[in-house]
Amino acid sequence: MLINKLTTAFGDHSSLLPLFAKDVVNSAGMTAFSYDAGGKIEAKDRCLDEFGTMALWMGGLPFFKWIYNNTAYKLAKINPDVDYRLLKDTAQLSVAQKYAQSLTDRADIAQSIAKAVSNTTKTKALFLGKFASATALTLASFFTLVKVKQHYTKKEIEKQFWAKKSAQMQYMNSFAQSPAFKAFLPENNADKAPINNKNVSFKGLGSMAAKLKDVMFDPVQNLFLVDVGISGERLVNSRTKTEFAETAIKEGSLLFFLYIAGRYVQQGIEKVSEKLGKPIGLHAEVLSSDYMNNAIKSGKVNSDVNALKTLIDSVNNAQKTFNANKSQANKTALEESKKALFEFIYNEKNQDNTVIKAAKQSKIIKTIVDGSWSDKLFNRAKNTNLIDPMQFIKVGDIEDVTNNVSKLAKFAAKHDNITDFLKKCRNMKIASVAANMGISCLCLGLIVPYAMMKYREAHQNGKKEFHVQSEIERQLEQSFKGRVA
Repeated sequence: MLINKLTTAFGDHSSLLPLFAKDVVNSAGMTAFSYDAGGKIEAKDRCLDEFGTMALWMGGLPFFKWIYNNTAYKLAKINPDVDYRLLKDTAQLSVAQKYAQSLTDRADIAQSIAKAVSNTTKTKALFLGKFASATALTLASFFTLVKVKQHYTKKEIEKQFWAKKSAQMQYMNSFAQSPAFKAFLPENNADKAPINNKNVSFKGLGSMAAKLKDVMFDPVQNLFLVDVGISGERLVNSRTKTEFAETAIKEGSLLFFLYIAGRYVQQGIEKVSEKLGKPIGLHAEVLSSDYMNNAIKSGKVNSDVNALKTLIDSVNNAQKTFNANKSQANKTALEESKKALFEFIYNEKNQDNTVIKAAKQSKIIKTIVDGSWSDKLFNRAKNTNLIDPMQFIKVGDIEDVTNNVSKLAKFAAKHDNITDFLKKCRNMKIASVAANMGISCLCLGLIVPYAMMKYREAHQNGKKEFHVQSEIERQLEQSFKGRVA
């Protein structure tokens, strides 16, 4: 069902779709409030800034990575689909290579892994180069957009200003010499222009070095790094102090609701739902699947969960032992326990395991998908349902799915009608994702733009006109008087 797919997409915190949807709402809200406050010029300025940034923000990273894949990686004859983390995990790598060799009709996959393994240093350099160049070029593109947008806005303001002055001069030339007109002219008063704002300085955000490793492998966190850079550039390039403050309000709220609030709100809703007897940690598609329904009804789910849970516990215990004492014996024991887990996951006989099916459907275990990039984009690609041995699998993610399936089975055992129970869980999941998105969109599309406009009014003596336009017009007015004098 479409609603299940949409709920899965918008409820997945590793997906870019919910970020895109929230940003669209925020951009539309900011543009609407800007039009109401400052008219067409501010609305154009805001629209170019918000929607232009969104295009670069969402499209920049994948575009520059695509270019890098088709240039640097091709020249090096390394397959960019081989996850570099796989090369560092010797236990998973050995099992993945063995599995890849069993895919006789996909010999290219085994060859790609072997080539990457034999050129580990080059593969690492390529991966780091792709991350650094794509991130830097995306930020550079945004910096260019900011300069172009500000130049365009300034020209629009100047055009409007000189058009008004031209009309005023024509009027004055026609009537200024009239004695009757002179009698009613007000005395010249000193300009009550706003204080000239000094250039705003911005000392940057704190170091992100500690999180860099996770950022490189996570598309959402990579986008977060770009967003932090965009926020910093917006603050640095603020044209007035008021714009700096408004930008700080907007960017801080955007980062919070895009990358922080959604995850914690969802976790809170899931805890409340669990207390109500309906665990919703799994995706909607998994909750409504026939295989989950049948596995719980037959009791198969219990043996499936226990088989993986035993292997995962063994890995966790070995990891704790190794962390306490990094001896060679403990390292070997950890490697063996991880091998046993991955051999189970990759084994063709275990592909009917409920947890593995749920992990595949949730894209925690990635499968081989045949088709071009356009086929994948428009959902025309063929999913072979075979585990992709070039992709890295996190033990922690498998553990989370195992625990969620186990929890669902335990709660389901209390109900006579399993189908009805799973349907209620699915509906609760859909409602939770909708509520989560709704809260974020309400704040980003209405409350944050409103707060910015109220801040503007409070710091402009109740006025809400475009402060950048006011400042540029003040400067033009001084220039105009200088010419007249």
